[in-house]
Amino acid sequence: MRYINVLPKLTLLMLALAAMAVVACGGSDAVGDAVAPEIVIQTVIVTEKGDTVVETVVVEVEKEVKVKGDTVVETVVVEVEVEKEVKVKGDTVIVTATPTLPATATPVPADKPAPPSKQASGQLVWSTTAAGGIGSGFNAGNLCCGAKMMSVVETLFKPTHAGGPATPLLAESWELDSANSPPTYVDVTIVSGIQFHGGYGELTADDLVWSINDTNPNLSETLGTGNISITDGSGTWAGFLGSNPTEKTGTHTVRINWEAFDPRWDTWFFGQDGLGAGIVSKNAYDTEGEAWNQEHLVGTGPFEMTSWARGDRTVYTAVANHWRATAEVTSITRIAVPDETVRLAQLATGDADIADISVSNVAEAQRIGMTAKGSGAARMVTMMFAGNLWESNHPTTGEALEIVTYTHDLPWLGNPHKPDDSNNPAGMDDMEQARLVRTALAMSIDRDLINEAALSGLGWPVYIPYFDINNENWDDKWKIEYDPAGAEAMLDEAGFPRDSSGKRFSMPMFAWPIGHFYGEIGDNVSIFWEEIGVSTDVLHYEYAVFRPTLVGRSATQAWTDTGPLENYASTPWDWPRGIQMSALARGGKSHGLENPESTANYLNVSAEASLAGRIKLNNAYADYIREWLPGFGIVASPSLLVFNPNAIASWDMELGLRQTSNSPELIKLK
Repeated sequence: MRYINVLPKLTLLMLALAAMAVVACGGSDAVGDAVAPEIVIQTVIVTEKGDTVVETVVVEVEKEVKVKGDTVVETVVVEVEVEKEVKVKGDTVIVTATPTLPATATPVPADKPAPPSKQASGQLVWSTTAAGGIGSGFNAGNLCCGAKMMSVVETLFKPTHAGGPATPLLAESWELDSANSPPTYVDVTIVSGIQFHGGYGELTADDLVWSINDTNPNLSETLGTGNISITDGSGTWAGFLGSNPTEKTGTHTVRINWEAFDPRWDTWFFGQDGLGAGIVSKNAYDTEGEAWNQEHLVGTGPFEMTSWARGDRTVYTAVANHWRATAEVTSITRIAVPDETVRLAQLATGDADIADISVSNVAEAQRIGMTAKGSGAARMVTMMFAGNLWESNHPTTGEALEIVTYTHDLPWLGNPHKPDDSNNPAGMDDMEQARLVRTALAMSIDRDLINEAALSGLGWPVYIPYFDINNENWDDKWKIEYDPAGAEAMLDEAGFPRDSSGKRFSMPMFAWPIGHFYGEIGDNVSIFWEEIGVSTDVLHYEYAVFRPTLVGRSATQAWTDTGPLENYASTPWDWPRGIQMSALARGGKSHGLENPESTANYLNVSAEASLAGRIKLNNAYADYIREWLPGFGIVASPSLLVFNPNAIASWDMELGLRQTSNSPELIKLK
């Protein structure tokens, strides 16, 4: 069945006409209450002093504000210097560079003041897009990201502005394997005396060992809860840990063994804003059983989940005298409100104090007096061509891989296992034919117009997966110019001319449900593809239905995705990339792609000791991605929520890598 959203097409047409009008009028940019965008320049100076690396970050911000009637030009220059010592053992750098964050949204002036909150003192209501729950109370059952975002569970490390992406949280101390380079394990000592919610006892090594092994799909059935782990990023966990169990070495000490060293071990795997798995109570699971733990969550954070009506609402209550931070808020109730117009109405009436609002409606929320806020994270939305499985053997076991995606010869799938087939133009193998098709599809879309149509201009173009244009390491050689005529010529060259009806071929595209910006972005992309003769069936069913085809490596359609942290704009340039395009992730979800180059990049960058060496490897990987385009970038969407300033005076979130928000214990009430 085909679903097409008509509104984006009309919006694109209007934007195109408006753009032509601006050019005709000389490019005037200040009308009425218009506000010019911020210009943010970040420089990073790295110097070596003995056995440490000192990193200084200087941020300059210039902002012009134009208001109706009189024009006020305000220039603000802010310099922030942060020095961070990066400890070095032998040739192994223990932590990586602080990420470069994108610019925050420029406020839109309010048409009227925000309403008073209707909640009792100390209480907040958060209107969310979905249930706001946790998936389950244990890792194998998909204890995902909200539990950490709401500070219910904690992890070994936490990103902070003061301490960087790997500020210690539950970890008191740690030591990497010094006998091997790269290291094969880390010994961790956790803080003693920390209590689980609900009287389930002290956090010990037993809880940490059980939580990590239950996260790993290779071990969760034997050393965890007995379930196959479907937790957030399960394939990434499988590739990182392999079949190596985490081991208890003392009452509060553990040894975490891994298959392949990853310099992000502390941030991405065991950090508060990385993959979703957290540290939960083994005692609660053993005492109460699996069914109870599907509906309850026992963590150690500043908030306790005191009520959860699955699919409806969740209540988070502040923990009195918490071991590290007692919140000013007494409770936060997250209520599922799927209709965004209703969420906006709740804000306007004071029935909700916080709301998840799509990027395209942030300006509307600001007009009714709301404050927009985010952690600095931004998703780089990409189009992945699932089914391009180019590896023949598993990278670690050597076993032959089951490959089922080449039953049909699809134009966007290159088949290295059978490169010659009946429809290739003379002198062209199937891999080159499919490369031309994917490149043409990438060239055919106007990213600036999609940004305006789907994100109200708050985002920016993305050209290739994993690499953000705002990073100082970006090179314009990776840019993909908007060239529909060139795209048509390339499709002709690939052997797919238009037929008598003007069509070249048909292809399906999975774009997450309407109402999620993935869906609208996918709809916009389909409009451009239709213009070059590619009939596109846009599918908007739930991701839970599509995910099994990714895990089983049977998906063969294009689809909109961001994926793991490596596909966020805030990701440091030197971090490993490629595991979601590698057979290393078998056993869990990936982009539906596998190629040896991604495997090699992920492993090589993970093993590289020097910052410069990791950047060099990733630059070469960007060259590969740009050439072959197993997926291509569309737009980056900054992650924002809005809140009522009459309820919340401030919310100074910590450094964001992935989640829109974090640290509700830092909320200051009005």
